[in-house]
Amino acid sequence: MIVADQWRADSVGYDGNKVVQTPELDQLANEGVAFSNAYCQNPVCVPSRSSFLTGWYPHTNGYRTMHHLMGDDQPNLLKTLKNNGYHVYWGGRNDFLKIDADHSKYYSTRSDMFYEKFKAYRDKKKNSKDTVKEKPEFYTHAPGVKEKVVHPDVDQIEDAIEFINTKGHGDDPFCIYLALALPHPPYTIEPEWFDKFDLEDIPDPIKLTEEQWSKKPSLIQGIYRNQNLYNLPDEELKKIKQIYYAMGTKLDHYIGNLVDTLKAQGVYDDTVFVFFSDHGDYTGDYQMVEKNQNTFEDCLTRVPLVIKPAKDIDFEPRKTDALVELIDVQATIMDLLGIEPEHTHFGKSLREVLTGKENEHRDVVFCEGGRLEGEAHAMDAGHTPDNEYWARTTEQEKMPQHTKAMMIRDHEYKYVYRLYEDDEFYDLKADPEERDNKIDDPLFSEKIQQFKNRMLRHFFETGDVVPFKQDKRF
Repeated sequence: MIVADQWRADSVGYDGNKVVQTPELDQLANEGVAFSNAYCQNPVCVPSRSSFLTGWYPHTNGYRTMHHLMGDDQPNLLKTLKNNGYHVYWGGRNDFLKIDADHSKYYSTRSDMFYEKFKAYRDKKKNSKDTVKEKPEFYTHAPGVKEKVVHPDVDQIEDAIEFINTKGHGDDPFCIYLALALPHPPYTIEPEWFDKFDLEDIPDPIKLTEEQWSKKPSLIQGIYRNQNLYNLPDEELKKIKQIYYAMGTKLDHYIGNLVDTLKAQGVYDDTVFVFFSDHGDYTGDYQMVEKNQNTFEDCLTRVPLVIKPAKDIDFEPRKTDALVELIDVQATIMDLLGIEPEHTHFGKSLREVLTGKENEHRDVVFCEGGRLEGEAHAMDAGHTPDNEYWARTTEQEKMPQHTKAMMIRDHEYKYVYRLYEDDEFYDLKADPEERDNKIDDPLFSEKIQQFKNRMLRHFFETGDVVPFKQDKRF
C-alpha cells in the first residue's frame, strides 16, 4: 500500500492527462482497476490519514486538525493486519499516530527516513533562529530546479526493496505500507526529471474573474490575496506545475523499481498492490499553490487510486468512474483478506466493483474540514510572515474563514455547506473547473435541498461509534 502525499488525480496518465509521464502507475492501472472518482475525506494530511486508516470520517471522533493525532487504543488497519498474522513493514511518515503512543502495535518493521530528514531540517532552522528573515513577495513553495534534491522517498522505497529481497518478513504474509512525501511541496526537482517536460505543453492555470472570486469562500479569497501569485505571469505558474509533474514522474520511476522487485522475487502475482494519495494540490490553479483545510475543489479532493488484486481474487482489469471514498480502501483490504473488522467503520468494500459486477458504488461522496467558533486549539496556525505556510495559516486564525464546512458530491453536482458563511453549489457538467458558485440560482434549489437531506442522514449514520468491547459494570 503506497500513499503519495498531495498528488491530485488529474496528474496521472491513466486519468487522461497526456502531458504527464507515469508509465509505471499506468501499467498498474492496466493490470488492475483504476478509479477516476476517488475522494479523500479531508483535504489535509493528518485528518485524511486518520480517516482512511480507521474507516471513520473526521467528524466521527474529532480527528480533523493537523495537530490532534490518534492514540494506540484506536482501531487502525495496520494494527488489524499485524494482529491477524501479517508482518507489517511501515515505511515513511507517520501523520496519524501520537508521538507518545505505542507505535509497536502497528508494525513489525519500522523505517522512517522522512523523520530523519525533517528533524535535520527543523534543527537547522532552530540553530538559525537569530537570522532575520523577510516576508517573501510571493508564497510559491517553489525553490525550483536543483542539481541535487534529497527526497527521502527514494531511500524509503529502496529500503522496502531490501526488505523484500532479504525476506525480512520470514515466512509470514507481509504488508508493506509506504507513506511517502512526493509530490508534496516545496516544488523542487532535478534537471533529469524536469527536462522530460516542455513548458508549452503544461496546461494553463485556472483563473477566476473578480465576480467569480466574490462568491468564493473567504478562506481562499484570503489565501489568494496573501500568496500574491496573481502578480506572477502564467509561465511562472505553469513552471510550478511542470516541476510538480516531474516530481510525480520521479516517484513513479521508483514505484516501478518496487514492482520489478516483487516480480523478481516471484510474489507480485500473489500481492494486492494499492496506490493512492491522501489529498491533492492547487499547483498554480486558481493562482494558488498547496492546499487548505475547508474548501473542496476537485484538485484538492479527487485523488488517484489503483488496486491490483492478487491472482486468486476475481477482478476485471479496467478503469471505472464509480464514486469512491478513501475509507473504502481499508474496508476492501479486510474483505479481500477475509479479516472480520473489530470496530464499527464506514468504509464500503470495493470487491463488487473490482469484479466488474457493479459499476456504481456510492451515490455521493463526502469531504469536510474547518472548526467551530471558539476552537482556538483547532486553528493549526501560529506561523510568522516569513514562514512559507503563513499565507494560509494566518487565515485559519479568523472567522468565518476557518468555518466548519462539508462537501457532498455526485457525478453531476457539488454542494458545500458552510457553517458561518454562504454555501457553494456547482454544476460540474457545465462548469468542471468550479468557477461559478450557483448557490443562489433557483434552478438548483431542489437539488440543493436533496443534498442537505442526504447530508443530515450522513451525520446521523456516522456521528459516533460504539466500541465492540463491552465494559464490566459490576
